[in-house]
Amino acid sequence: MALDAAEEKELIRLAEVIKARLEQDRSNNLPLFAPEEVAPNASIRKRGGKSRVKARPIEKVRLTDVVEQQRIVEGIGEVFGALFSELGFRRILPKHADVLEATVLARVANPVSKRRTAALLERDFGVKLPLDRIYRMMDELYEYREQVQKTARQATLALLPETVEIVFFDVTTLYFESVEEDALRGFGYSKDQKYHVTQVVLALATTSEGLPIGYRLFHGATAEVSTLIECLKAWKSLVDIGRVVLVADRAMMSEPNLKALEQEGIEYVVGASLKKQSATLRAQILSQEGYRPGHLEEDFVWLNEYPLSGNRRLIAAYSAKRARKDASDRERILEKLKKRLGAQSKGGLKKLVSNRGYLKYTAGDSNASAVIDQAKVQADAQWDGMYGVVTNAKDDKLALLSRYRRLWTIEEAFRVSKHELAMRPVFHFTPARIEAHVAICYLAYALLRHAQLRVRLRQKAMSPEKIREELLRVQVSIVRDRRGGGLYRIPSQMTEDAKAIYKAFDLDRLVSPTALN
Repeated sequence: MALDAAEEKELIRLAEVIKARLEQDRSNNLPLFAPEEVAPNASIRKRGGKSRVKARPIEKVRLTDVVEQQRIVEGIGEVFGALFSELGFRRILPKHADVLEATVLARVANPVSKRRTAALLERDFGVKLPLDRIYRMMDELYEYREQVQKTARQATLALLPETVEIVFFDVTTLYFESVEEDALRGFGYSKDQKYHVTQVVLALATTSEGLPIGYRLFHGATAEVSTLIECLKAWKSLVDIGRVVLVADRAMMSEPNLKALEQEGIEYVVGASLKKQSATLRAQILSQEGYRPGHLEEDFVWLNEYPLSGNRRLIAAYSAKRARKDASDRERILEKLKKRLGAQSKGGLKKLVSNRGYLKYTAGDSNASAVIDQAKVQADAQWDGMYGVVTNAKDDKLALLSRYRRLWTIEEAFRVSKHELAMRPVFHFTPARIEAHVAICYLAYALLRHAQLRVRLRQKAMSPEKIREELLRVQVSIVRDRRGGGLYRIPSQMTEDAKAIYKAFDLDRLVSPTALN
């Protein structure tokens, strides 16, 4: 019960705010402003004590009478929001579609913790999204994590021929700021050199364009080579995969893995270490006999092939461009090594050099002084520009090497996921929340890759980072007319690249100031 008229007025306002909050929780649409600002007849004393009225025509508002209330990023929501719907991602969680979309788009824009995400959504996007709603969405998303992959995969397959022929595969690790182990987290070989904390193992497959096919999470102690066959069997049952040519790095080239791939009828192109071949084969590779010239993308190369056991063959290639890079990299290491050796007056090999990059060029023992071994340097130099693959595919040598060179696609996928989208470190500690976090990052990655492909095909090539940076600059200022109380939207100027992105999505942007109330 109110004690006086003023208190009664405040109680009515409070009731209106609570009603607005309840309506927000039931609604699928996230409001542009906080409930306190959209509640009917709500007091706006913080804005000068005047009640809100209909905005005056913008041509009658003086510039000296307006003050900025908020600056909102529109580019991310307009472009990636349209793509989110187009790819069918809103159908993954119909009851939480807006929360999922806001969380995924926030990760595209500025990947931070979920708590920070809630704050940045309100600050940068004008979306008030309580943290508990994000967590409730994540708990349900865990139950639909397979639907996440299915929907993203369908979006990928819609752009491909009837069957998938080339799959790029790689494995990485995601670490936690924790030492607690459970059914998913554990200690293992860390690609981030974070051996003191727990991790999970993430396997990822993409097309040659970087479009997602699928991912799997494994316990942190899982060896990466053992993930390969399990993933391929699972994806082959879900995707119309006809002839598959798997492309993977040399870490996957274990004999059991190659045999398992052959038993499954899967063709592969896997990186090979030429220096680890037999002495006879190494001599043949370096003899320069039998090499034939060819053009590999923008590079001129020399190629040869050598039969291996079964249906396998080793394809060796020499690139002068790569040779210059190898020589430059070695010279840089040797310069650092000379400085390090020169700085030491005494000490054995173990004390002076512990880096493998140094050790392969030095001679000495634990008691003698370490020196640069010129014979080792020359032995290493003869391999400059050389690289190779092992394959059981019958394709032309150039075609197979071209596919292997595209392996940077999956490496870039991990770079985008782990750095641009900040997939790790992971701050969640239950398996369900961890799985949901990865699913959110996966959807964000899919959006970035589809956007990149769309922009490249319809306008010009741009990196995911470039697209994101351009759209983050597409903003509006929300200003208030201090005299009339109206709110107005004033858009920022767009760069030519931002215009190209909008054009690629057939989107028109309202560039004139408009009234909001």
